[in-house]
Amino acid sequence: MKIIPLGVGGAFTKTNYHNNYIMQLGDKLLLVDAGTTLRTSLFEAGYHYTDIDYVYISHLHFDHVGGLEELILQRYWYFKEGQHVPMKTKVIVHEKLYHSLRSLLSHSLTNRGQTVEDFCQLIIPKNDGSMFIDHFTFSIFDTTNTHQEGMVSSGFKLSWNTANLVFTSDVKRLEQANILEQIDDNTIAIFQDLSFTTNGAHATFEEVLGYYPPVLHGKIYAMHYNDDIESFENSIQQANIQLVKRQQIIEL
Repeated sequence: MKIIPLGVGGAFTKTNYHNNYIMQLGDKLLLVDAGTTLRTSLFEAGYHYTDIDYVYISHLHFDHVGGLEELILQRYWYFKEGQHVPMKTKVIVHEKLYHSLRSLLSHSLTNRGQTVEDFCQLIIPKNDGSMFIDHFTFSIFDTTNTHQEGMVSSGFKLSWNTANLVFTSDVKRLEQANILEQIDDNTIAIFQDLSFTTNGAHATFEEVLGYYPPVLHGKIYAMHYNDDIESFENSIQQANIQLVKRQQIIEL
């Protein structure tokens, strides 16, 4: 499988775009989160809104959802050879996020007799939080209250053949999120947000190293980091953690 990091930065990044990804799953393209910088980062990576087959939204901070409305509308108002060929966007969400996301979208999509469902399909994986995308198994796990208190959020596990990856999205309280429960002998990559400043929303470098056993450090792909990441690259290398960089393709 192929992973294209559209951006790797935090909410206030000036240089790295928001932490959004395209994952090529067989013949399908999954967009992981859709922040406000998507309108630039997607096209710089060589993609268009119409290329996307599925979108996963982890939570409702705007560096993860601020570009979703435009994506949905651009796909719906798609014209081919002068003819309107609407494309309904498939959006995967945790069941706890469904109503909040629908409410957010309804402010702009509910008009002229149309509803959110005319523009997009909100998908809640029903099989114990899992669904198939091509020959991959996509499984959502709940991280509510572990990014910020009172906030609904989720991560996911993606499995194929005899391998899997774990994508935490934004997590501060690692013990409470129990990310290790998602990891097994077949896990080959752990995409983990990481901060080098003390804050209440993201795990710090020290917290990440303290939570994950050293045997797993080599599987960690650090993302959603500060713009001054160059100052900390030596520390990352010494910890045997891999740094995800914008538009540097990862193949697993």
